[in-house]
Amino acid sequence: MARRTRTSTLSVVLALAAACLLAQWALTPLSAAFISPRAEQKSLEVPAVLGALAALATSLPAQASYNWVGPLTGSEICNTKPIVWLIYPLCDPVFLVSPIYLFPITLIVFGSLITVLNLLIPATQPDEDLR
Repeated sequence: MARRTRTSTLSVVLALAAACLLAQWALTPLSAAFISPRAEQKSLEVPAVLGALAALATSLPAQASYNWVGPLTGSEICNTKPIVWLIYPLCDPVFLVSPIYLFPITLIVFGSLITVLNLLIPATQPDEDLR
């Protein structure tokens, strides 16, 4: 009789476990069973396009009407591709409007001016007692 009790107890435990498992599966949505549901992703294309259009719109007035002539305009060096990418502002000054070319030029000019001013004016040099 001890054997029959074990079998019936094991059967009851297995049936209870199966019922609990089925209840959990029935109450849990399928999408949230193993992973959390995805949040809706906002489209990042619209802000990117607006930023690109804003950058292009700033150079449109300069390209619309200009009669600027650079020091290398029409020369052979302005037609050789690897070099011309570095010296575009000398071939066509409209590229000075582009931030890609204007920032390095501005950095060099202001950096050199600040360095020269720091060397010429002693009041701008750091105090030796504070070192």
